[in-house]
Amino acid sequence: MVIRRLLAALLLMVLLLFTLLTFLVGTGSGARLLVQVGGGFIPGELNIGHLEGNLLKGLTARDVRYRHDALTAELAHLEARVALLPLTGLRVEVLTLQAAELDLTLTPDPDAPPADGPFSLPDSIPMPVVVNLPDGHIRQIRFRTDPSAEPLAVDSLYLSLHLNQERALIRRLTLDSPHANLLAAGHIALTLPYSMALGLDWHLPLPAAANDFLPDADQAQGQLVTQGDLTRLTLRHQILAPLNLVTTGDIRDPVTHLTLDLTHHWQAFTIPLGQDQRLSVAEGRLITQGQPDSYRLNLDTGITLDEWPALALSLVAQGDTQALYPAPLAIRSEAGDLDLNGRISWHEGIHWAVELTGRHLAPGHFMADLPGHLQLALSSQGRLDEALGLVTQVDLQALSGDLRGFPVHGQGQVNVRGQRLTSPDLQLAVGNNHLNMRGEVTDHLDVALDLRAPDLPDLWPGLRGQLQAQGRIQGPLDSPQITATARGKTLGYGDLSLGQVDLDLQAGLSPQSPLTLNLTIAALTLEDTLDLTRLTLTGEGRGDGHRIHLDLDADQGQLGLSLAGGLTATDPPAWRGQLTRMNLDQPLAGLWQLATPVTLQAAPDRAEMGRLCLLQAPARLCLEGSWSEQAGGRGQLTLSDLALASLSPLLPPNLQLEGHLDAQAELRLDEHLRLEAQVLPSDGHLRILGQDGDEQTVPYHQARADVRIDHQDLAATLQLGFLEAGTLDARVALSPDADGALTLAGRARADLTELGWLDMLVPQIRHTSGRIGADLILGGTLAQPRMEGEIALTEARLEVPDLGITLDEMALTLTHQGSERLQFDGTVRSGPGRLALNGQVIMDADRGYPVTLTLRGDRFQAARRPDVTLMISPDLQLTVLGERLIVTGDITVPEASITLVELPQQAISVSRDEIIIDSDHGEAPLPLQVIARIRLILGDQVRISGFGLNARLGGNVMVQETPGMSTRLVGDIRVIEGRYKAYGQDLTVERGVILFQGPPDNPGLNLRALRQVPAHDVVVGLEIAGTLDAPRSRVFSDPPMEDSDALSFLVTGRPLSGARGETDANAILSAIAMYGIEQGGFITDRIGRQLGLDEFTVDTGTELEGAALMMGRYLSPRLYLRYAVGLFERSTTVMLNYQLSRTLSLETRSAADAQSMDLIYRRER
Repeated sequence: MVIRRLLAALLLMVLLLFTLLTFLVGTGSGARLLVQVGGGFIPGELNIGHLEGNLLKGLTARDVRYRHDALTAELAHLEARVALLPLTGLRVEVLTLQAAELDLTLTPDPDAPPADGPFSLPDSIPMPVVVNLPDGHIRQIRFRTDPSAEPLAVDSLYLSLHLNQERALIRRLTLDSPHANLLAAGHIALTLPYSMALGLDWHLPLPAAANDFLPDADQAQGQLVTQGDLTRLTLRHQILAPLNLVTTGDIRDPVTHLTLDLTHHWQAFTIPLGQDQRLSVAEGRLITQGQPDSYRLNLDTGITLDEWPALALSLVAQGDTQALYPAPLAIRSEAGDLDLNGRISWHEGIHWAVELTGRHLAPGHFMADLPGHLQLALSSQGRLDEALGLVTQVDLQALSGDLRGFPVHGQGQVNVRGQRLTSPDLQLAVGNNHLNMRGEVTDHLDVALDLRAPDLPDLWPGLRGQLQAQGRIQGPLDSPQITATARGKTLGYGDLSLGQVDLDLQAGLSPQSPLTLNLTIAALTLEDTLDLTRLTLTGEGRGDGHRIHLDLDADQGQLGLSLAGGLTATDPPAWRGQLTRMNLDQPLAGLWQLATPVTLQAAPDRAEMGRLCLLQAPARLCLEGSWSEQAGGRGQLTLSDLALASLSPLLPPNLQLEGHLDAQAELRLDEHLRLEAQVLPSDGHLRILGQDGDEQTVPYHQARADVRIDHQDLAATLQLGFLEAGTLDARVALSPDADGALTLAGRARADLTELGWLDMLVPQIRHTSGRIGADLILGGTLAQPRMEGEIALTEARLEVPDLGITLDEMALTLTHQGSERLQFDGTVRSGPGRLALNGQVIMDADRGYPVTLTLRGDRFQAARRPDVTLMISPDLQLTVLGERLIVTGDITVPEASITLVELPQQAISVSRDEIIIDSDHGEAPLPLQVIARIRLILGDQVRISGFGLNARLGGNVMVQETPGMSTRLVGDIRVIEGRYKAYGQDLTVERGVILFQGPPDNPGLNLRALRQVPAHDVVVGLEIAGTLDAPRSRVFSDPPMEDSDALSFLVTGRPLSGARGETDANAILSAIAMYGIEQGGFITDRIGRQLGLDEFTVDTGTELEGAALMMGRYLSPRLYLRYAVGLFERSTTVMLNYQLSRTLSLETRSAADAQSMDLIYRRER
């Protein structure tokens, strides 16, 4: 019975225990009871606003709040589920863990006592249970170090870990936030010395400003790997972007006694500095060793800025928690060496005491115009004061060396104490030039300057002259008083020259300040644009009432201005006054004078000019305008009754304009630029003056031009009517597109039905007629314009009197259809033939607008005059590339007749020693470099006559033109058939070849002309070989005979024995002189013997024109008579020589233009 009761009680207890477990595990009330009871065992305060679910299926909690000491945690939502069965083995398997909106806040306790002793870790971290979390996720975490601080936000946290009594295994830790993204994995032992192995990948977004320093610097990323324990951790950290930096090394005793041994190594990278400048940082390293209170730094790297010399940087320094001691920071380069030593401290503010030493400093590496070597010794002590800011003393102990070969010396001191800057004495000398400056700058100024520069060229290349200047600035910063004097002689720089400068100035910015100004500049010139004879600027009075006069005298004209006004006592001060005088006298513009005084005022925030009118009766030009910070600027211009004849100096000398011009413009400048302008010429005439005194008047009418600018949009129109039916109108507009490029739109049309006025512009043409029409549509952008339409010359005809031809049926069309090519097509007729022109221009500015043209024709009449008739059949290709003109092809001359005009017998040749004074011997350079390969082909109807020659020519010649080289001709011209008449005789040209193999002025000669003398059954002739500069000639005969007889037959038709006295002799000798016949001396000797003379020769001297026949005979052994007759010039000379002794003779000469007597002494060596 007792046993039964005992069993029943035990069963009841099991049922009650099962019921309790079921209640606690399977119901929400049981779960809440467990949480409430368990919360009492947790340190701190735990509150759950709402809990639902059970331990078996999982719990969901809302509005959870936990507080312990300084930590407050608030969780909006939590879902968790734990496997129950493993709990029996002290193992927690978290099946689900999801949380959202976790706020963590630290609230420091100001009354909490400070921690005693150094921070230390326990020997172990006991884990009563094993925890396994496969997947935990918390969204929206916010952490604050203070309730009022900005929270550190984390978007999400993923965690997968395993904890046991020995270690914590982090399978995966992922953190995403606006500030960083982290991915970590590893393990940590839970007992000393806490051995570990961790890996971390991180990404950080960078601010937009980082792109100003590093390219593509949108984010930074890196990797960290560390292993070891708290006695020694070995790490490797690498920054992968935006630059490559690797840190390796050891960290010892990070908890008790931190010791670092790290090496940072980076690859070369570049930092853009703007305006196409880049700072290149070379590969380098930084070694950090020691403890925070005693460490060493060792830096090695280099930097390069564009074209400047590369700098090698090295740093050896000691440091602690309060200061850094560089010993030294060394900079080495081709431009010199710099060393910085001293101390830089940040304990209780930033302090420094450093010394900078420079050696072998070469400024020529940075400015090529300043070669030299300098040494520098400079020291600085100072601090950054919370109240004053910068407080420092900089001592320039020594600056020495040379610049451009001139000695350099400098020394001085500068003190800065907040807003106060002082310098007791700052000196600088280069060569004989000295600059001294001293003074103080605070809210008051007191600065003195003394410059003595007797040798300005020593300071800078291109400077010229001498200058002495002294000046002093004193008084309040906003209204100082300035006193200055300067004297300069023969000053100049580059193209600017000043003969003399004298300045005396006493002025100030307060109304009570006296004003005395005298500035004189003499002989001011600027290349070819400015030539001032004298500039005078004077002023007198006080700040609140003064007069200023400016007078300019130059080759370009004179200008005179006078101002009267003064400064006001307002804040800020303003200047008010009048322009009382303005005279402008310029050769082109004429004399313009101010009509009435003009009111002027100016202040820092505004300026205004009343109506300023200049008169040149009847013309009037008026201007007025104003500007203010609030409203911006505005201006107006009007011009009326300006005689267009005053613009004639701008036109070619043969053009004159008649009429008047009106114009007006209005300008507004605030946030945007706005301009409206109109130019309105009256109806008038364009007078064209011809070279022969004729003139033609071209009337024009309804002329108008309008321009409108609104911000970045521009619109312009032009219209013009001339003659009876000629019209021209155009409009164009520019506006920016979305990319900032200026788009172009417009249209231009022209219709010219009368072209006779071209006869006056081009004197070589007459009776021009035809029509020019154009219709063009503009598009594209200003950088790459596009054009569609055409310009056409039709029904044109003109005469060229100098050539005797008429160009008829002329037509030329320029077509552009929006592509990159402008097409040319043209044709013209002259005589029986035509020319055709075809080509194109590639509209590419980068390539210089290349041009290709083809010119072809057949039997085109190029000349038709009594002396020249010429027809050509060209086939040429012309190309213009940049500054080069390339011409290739053939020019065939199928028919030509050339008659050489012979000079009359009474014509007098120009003297060989004639000099024309002020003649322009140089030819104007061609605008293009010509490269030519042109073959000239003579047809079978090319004839030439004149000077006794009548021949038909043939052959072809290649003309070669190369820049920098003489023109070359390669080929030959042949005489197909011809006759030559000289000395009254007809010679048949049997062979004639002019051979070109280089310079055109010295061709090779191969000529053979013969004459038949039937009366004597003789054939004689002349052969010419060699070159034009050095010809060789000889006579030949059939049957063979002596050269003297052959030459006599050739010239006179008779043998030498039958020569008829002096007449035939002169003819023979003239032939010898002209043709340079070989063995000419032998021939003249024989003629002399025939005539009984001791001397019978031809003296040609240096030129053919001076050739003379010399005839002489001894009248006695001591007396000699010579008679000279010019063969080509009309001159005779009689000379008589009497031998007084073996070494002494008396000689007399008598000619038409001079007589002389000479006593001649000769001594043979």
